[in-house]
Amino acid sequence: MGSVAAPFPFSADDRFRRSLVVAAVVALAVLVAACGAGSGEAATDSRSPETGTDADEGIEPTTTEAVSSEGVSSGGQSSAVAGDGGFASTVQPIIESSCAGCHTTGGPGAFHMELLTAADVVGSAPFIAAAVETRFMPPWPAAGASPAFHDDRRLSDAEIEAVLAWIDAGAELDVDASTPLEPAAAAPSLVEVDLELPPHEPYEGSLDVDDYRCFIYDPQLSEAQWLIGYEFVPDQTEIVHHAIGYHMSAEAVAAGLARSAEDPTGGWQCYGSSGLDLPDPLFLGWAPGQDPTTLPEGAGLRLEAGDVIVMQIHYHNEIETDPDLSTLRLDLADDPDADLDRVETTEYLAPAEIPCTAFEEGPLCDRDAALADAIARFGREGVQADFVNRICGVEPADFAGMTDGIATSECTLPVYEFGELIAVLGHQHEIGSSFTMTLNKGREGERVLLDIPVWDFDWQLNYELVEPVELVPGDLVTLECAWDRDLRDPDLEPRWIVWADGTDDEMCFATLTLRQR
Repeated sequence: MGSVAAPFPFSADDRFRRSLVVAAVVALAVLVAACGAGSGEAATDSRSPETGTDADEGIEPTTTEAVSSEGVSSGGQSSAVAGDGGFASTVQPIIESSCAGCHTTGGPGAFHMELLTAADVVGSAPFIAAAVETRFMPPWPAAGASPAFHDDRRLSDAEIEAVLAWIDAGAELDVDASTPLEPAAAAPSLVEVDLELPPHEPYEGSLDVDDYRCFIYDPQLSEAQWLIGYEFVPDQTEIVHHAIGYHMSAEAVAAGLARSAEDPTGGWQCYGSSGLDLPDPLFLGWAPGQDPTTLPEGAGLRLEAGDVIVMQIHYHNEIETDPDLSTLRLDLADDPDADLDRVETTEYLAPAEIPCTAFEEGPLCDRDAALADAIARFGREGVQADFVNRICGVEPADFAGMTDGIATSECTLPVYEFGELIAVLGHQHEIGSSFTMTLNKGREGERVLLDIPVWDFDWQLNYELVEPVELVPGDLVTLECAWDRDLRDPDLEPRWIVWADGTDDEMCFATLTLRQR
């Protein structure tokens, strides 16, 4: 199947406003990464968004919780926009329900902005206005044609209008400025932690900008156990790009330690997969913005006695940090012999071919040269461009005419594991502009599984469907990705971007989490 050109997924006005917000946040170091996000496994977990309208239109959240007549869900959001438009009756409840839990001391949004008192809200009012008006915060990329997901954290139109009206009127307080904000809920965390696993040794850093390292996380199980929840906790967050966990047998310990002993950097280099000549099925994962993963009641990931988890961690070394000791927290079922449904994660790939624009030139704008350069950096195992093109039936020439800065790809693949689809995740890198995943596109029973009209690398959530979908033999999954070269760092050398492991390379990748009853 060839690539399909598509219009840019959001309007020029939206792009301009978004760029202003991002610039303001970075320049003033006050806003941007806040309330927690979707789950955390390259496959299962957390609860996420739901239906919505087009990106440029108002989006009303819909969750499994009751929805008021104003269209504001009672699950994690203020139950209604009430009061006289003043701070105490209208704005404070919105801030407490949707912002304060993350922008609190020690919270994930504290680095950018703390909202501890009413005075903090007034002081940050211009940035709050920009963030909520553009829907940059609270973070929830899934919109458009997305189905209903759990834990949608978007503000309703009415809530946004209430906050903006208060700010436009002068952001006056009708309470004492020192009035504390009481978060309606804390940032998500794993409720029960039975084990917290360190890596077998720390990562000491590297001169490689993009370094993929593997580490052994050994739960030292003497009997089989059900894993019903997990949380990957990045240590040096400035350099930890993402992490993928592979479920491996006890043989991986000796093999991994032998590789690790040859490498003083910590762990062993492992582009593509675990780097060990052993079965390494995808088990779990983490990407920026993900919350801890809690699997649905009655379901779990099975670990046999002696099994280990090998974590492949992508480090993007742009700054010098202390050694990294990212940990993995596990929640195990109380009864290891319980009759639980197995959870499996499957992955699907689509091409990523982004040629230079007509206004760029340089030796790496040649696709063959760019591919050779990527292979020199990551080895063939870390550059899957040709492999993905082959399984999708395309070639680089299909993309060569996309020289206006916008590139798109589409690939339809047969579903190869069957069961109840409970969660979906999409993955691109930093110049991604949109992502869509569709089941049986153009056929009877077509339905969108995930629609992200405006891709945000910082919030790669794992979305849990409110209504699970049964995947059966004969089903097809279509991935559609778009990229915008205007989002690329202008200081980088012009190049034809291919599917490869580097942060400045690209991917079009999805996981489906299945419950097999």
